[in-house]
Amino acid sequence: MTAKWLQIVLVGGAATLLAAWAAVAAPSAAVPTPEALWKSVKTLEQQRAIMPGTRAFQAGSRVVDIYTVDLSNSPASRTIGPTGKITSVTRYPAGSLLVKENYDRNRKLTGITAMLKIDGYDRDDRNWLMASYSPAGKVLSYGKVNACIACHRMVSKADFVFAPPPSQMLPVSVWKAFFPKQAISPMYRKLLAAHPGAVIGGARP
Repeated sequence: MTAKWLQIVLVGGAATLLAAWAAVAAPSAAVPTPEALWKSVKTLEQQRAIMPGTRAFQAGSRVVDIYTVDLSNSPASRTIGPTGKITSVTRYPAGSLLVKENYDRNRKLTGITAMLKIDGYDRDDRNWLMASYSPAGKVLSYGKVNACIACHRMVSKADFVFAPPPSQMLPVSVWKAFFPKQAISPMYRKLLAAHPGAVIGGARP
């Protein structure tokens, strides 16, 4: 092999290795801006795309979200649909968007949270981007939100997605650990007492 051919092979091999490394190291999908994700949230709200296995104004956990409405886009809804149960889903596809609207006792919107699955975004945490917004769309948290991830890891078998009460519930002690200053909904306490088997991890309500 001549020196010229050896140089070509070495250069070509290095380029191949660099391309392979870049494919592994870099996310394969673009991360939307908070504003772009908010537009997607508003689209689901306009469509009233109720998440399969949930219903409008179901029970929440705290006084600030005594009622909730869960929304989902087509990739997520199709994944839930065949199983009929949120707890039966083990993986959501990239592009899945899940939204939770939080309402107070007067059914006034108090906040919105969202989960968007992005291929390659956060492999340690199932590639979910977490976000929370005020009712007007002000960004409260966005990205790899540790508090959100820590909570959703409790349902890792369901790909970090909770089913609504009374299908799945966290004990009051867990809610208080995450939100020490927020009161627990009396309706949620009644559901905990009535459905002790639905408490995550078998903990005391």
